[in-house]
Parts: sequence; C-alpha cells; structure tokens
Amino acid sequence: MRTLLIYSNQSREMEPAAPVGLSYVASAAQAAGHTVKLLDLAFSLNLTGDLAAAIIAFKPDVVGLSIRNIDNVVSQRFVSPQDALREQVAVIRQHARKADGTPVPLVLGGPAISILAERALSLFGADFANVGEGEVAFPALLDALEHGTPLADVPGLCYWQDGVARRNPTVLLPGFDRSGMQNFVPWHNYQKSGGTWPVQSKRGCGMKCSYCAYPLVEGSKLRLRPPGEVVDEIEQVLRDAGPRTFEFVDSTFNTPASHAIEICEEIIRRKVKASFTVMGVNPRDVPPELFPIMKRAGFNSMLISPEAGCDEMLKNFRKGFTMEHVNTCVDRARVSGMKSFWFFMLGGPGETMETAEESIRFAETRLTGRQFLSVFFNGIRILPRTELAEQAIAEGYISADTDLSSGVFYHSPLVSEQALIDRVSLAFSRNPCIVHAADGAITDRQRQLYSWLDKFGVAAPYWRFLPDVLSFPPLHYLRNKFPSGMAVGSP
Repeated sequence: MRTLLIYSNQSREMEPAAPVGLSYVASAAQAAGHTVKLLDLAFSLNLTGDLAAAIIAFKPDVVGLSIRNIDNVVSQRFVSPQDALREQVAVIRQHARKADGTPVPLVLGGPAISILAERALSLFGADFANVGEGEVAFPALLDALEHGTPLADVPGLCYWQDGVARRNPTVLLPGFDRSGMQNFVPWHNYQKSGGTWPVQSKRGCGMKCSYCAYPLVEGSKLRLRPPGEVVDEIEQVLRDAGPRTFEFVDSTFNTPASHAIEICEEIIRRKVKASFTVMGVNPRDVPPELFPIMKRAGFNSMLISPEAGCDEMLKNFRKGFTMEHVNTCVDRARVSGMKSFWFFMLGGPGETMETAEESIRFAETRLTGRQFLSVFFNGIRILPRTELAEQAIAEGYISADTDLSSGVFYHSPLVSEQALIDRVSLAFSRNPCIVHAADGAITDRQRQLYSWLDKFGVAAPYWRFLPDVLSFPPLHYLRNKFPSGMAVGSP
C-alpha cells in the first residue's frame, strides 16, 4: 500500500525533536513491502499547504499522523497543538481520497496517542490509533486493510466498532534494532537548529513515578539493546548523516548503570568521534565510575530529573530514591565537569511552602556555578491513566469524568501558586542559573544564535551555554530588577 506518514511537530520548548519513533514505523512498513513516504513538516513555513501538496502528489492509500505531544505541560504558559492537528486532519480528509471519492484510512500514532488511547479517535476524527510500539502493529494494520483480516488481531489498535471506540491489548516487542531515520529525514535543518540525533539503547521504564505516563508508551519492562548493536547504529548514522551530537533518549540512560557503562566502553574501544548527551539520568544509580566514563566517551551534558529537592516530595512522587542519592549525584556531576540540566516540579500532592522551600533552596545552594542549570515547573500536568490522575479523583480535586486530554494541572491546595512563582523569581538573585519553565520557549534570537553555533561546528545541545549567558552580570542584574512578573491566570 502507498503509505504517507506525517510528522508535523513544530514545538520548540528546547531543541527540535526529530521523528525517531515514526522512523521505526516507516522502516518496518517498508520492510513489509509497502511504499512509504515520511513527510517531515517540522520546519515547514506553510504546513497545511505543504501537507496538501504532498498528499496530492503522493496519492496515498493510507495516511498515518504522528502526534508527539499532548501539550507543553507548562501551566502558566499553556500551549496545545490540538487545534492545529485538527486543521491538519481536515486537510488530510479533503485531499487523501480513494478513487470513489471516499477518504482513505487515517491512522494516529506517537507518544501522545499511547497516552490518549481510544479517546484520540473522537478527539481528532480518525479511523484508527496505534497504542504502544508501532513496528509490528502498523504493518499488521496495513495487512488487515489490504486483505480484510480481522482488526481484533492487530495489537494495540484502537478502532470504531458499531459506533463505539475499541482498543486491543498491546504487545511489547521482545527487542528492537536501529531506527533507520537517516533514510527518511533530512538532517540539515535539525542540526542547524541545535538538534541532536536520537538513539534508543533501551525501551520501557520500571519506575513508578506517580505523574508519569512513560510506561503507557513503552511499557514497564526494560528491554536492553546489546551495546555493540547500539554503537553499530551510531557508526552507521555517522557515515550516512554525520550528526555532531547523539542523544540517548531512553527514559533513563543509567537504568541499569552497568548497561550505560558498557555502551560507553564500546564507544571508547571503537574510538567513535562524536559528541553525546543524554535525556535522562536517574540519581538512584550513579556509581563513581559512571560520569567519568561518560566524559571519556564524549558526553558533554546530561539532563537529570529528581523533580524535588526534599525527601517528603520524592516520596509523594514515588520517585524510588532519596535526597542522599540526589546529593551524591550532584557531587559526582560536579566532579565530572559535564554540564547538567536539572528538572523540578512544584505543587504536587502534599506540597507545602515548607517542602517547596527545601527544593528551591537545594537548587539555590547545591546547583551553583555555570556547570548547572535548574528549571522549575509550577503545577503538574495530570495525564490520563496515571497514579496522579487516580489520586486527584480520590481527593475530589477533579471528577472522574474530567477530560484529561485538555490542559488539567494539579496545584497543591496547601500552597499558593503565586507564592511559588514569586519564590522561584527570588531564587534568580541567589543563583542566576535557575529559570521558570514558564519563562518561554526558544526565541527567534536563540534560533539565530543556534544557526551561528552550527556554522562554527559547535556540538549541540546548545542549552549547555545558557548558564554562561544567565551568569553574565548585566543580564543577571536585569533579571533581578525586572523579574518575569508572571501572575496566576496570565497567558
């Protein structure tokens, strides 16, 4: 079947995210014998126009639309792509038609769909939605559409049956290989915009964080790739696309730490010439040798997500580690010399001004210097089918029929949201390398700077230079004199 797969994510909360998940699906569909085109609209200046033109030119039998984000999960600066996505669906429905004039099947996929599940069908007006990994499910759906086999046999498929949205059980793959993204995605636009090449060394997450929907996307069972296969992929991508920086986009790179260390050892043994960064480091498993060997392998930075700086909130979030682990992680990160970006959330269940003060003071006093960057989110997005959603219903914070596909946030009733905003603003004066998540996404000026950094061959990610910028005395003075001024209810 002629299969058009669409990636339209233009979010710029940090660096642009390349469509690694959709590339896995495209590779699998192509291997199953289908004619596949991956339409990457991440940098399109006329998204709906380019989408319409591509549909008319390609004449697909099936259209797949990948949806990465439900929204930006920032309460005070809430941005949702849902209206834009519905506009894209309207364009697809208008132009992607069979010979008899009826619309071709529209299939939704991506992380957001694994969270929304069958609700996505009515939300976007689609025929099908894939929950979980698509490498098996999507080719199976194409086979069912082509040959009329039962839809009930397609794992993780959401579909309409007698006017009711149904969902089949998901089946996790026992293992997975390389994405093949270089065969479908032009890399130049991503690199000049500060993008990093995504690599998965594992799937699944066995953590029980109360707010997190990651297990809904990849399951709770860890499936590790052999380190040699991971580095094989990196070497192949270097030959084919030549990115400067690879990013390990596992939920946590160091779970287990032994696997991460083996990957680093393989990179060193083969003398791979590239830079690396990592999306997630879990403070629970940071043996003394982890950060030094990451540095030797070429890692220049890492994202670390304790979410809180006090034991009470770590327990409330079900993080599975304590402040003893977090403090050890800080000490070892500092010694490593790598830049690190630390994520915190305020306003969760049980949050008081006292617990919030502990977390903010931790960032003020421990994550100091230009090696560290700390961001505070105020309010926690309540995602469907998470423990936080169940807890919010049990508390009466939301009703059981609340539509969580829209922007619903948890703000602890024990503390003022505005007081938390003001307290984080005060933290700027004590540690310039602290920011509000609500301060804003990447600006046009930053994009221009990223383009210049790319021209000079500087390895991404470029957020690692933000602590140097924030520490520049005139900027530090202006931030203290003119804080963001955010108020509850402001756009």
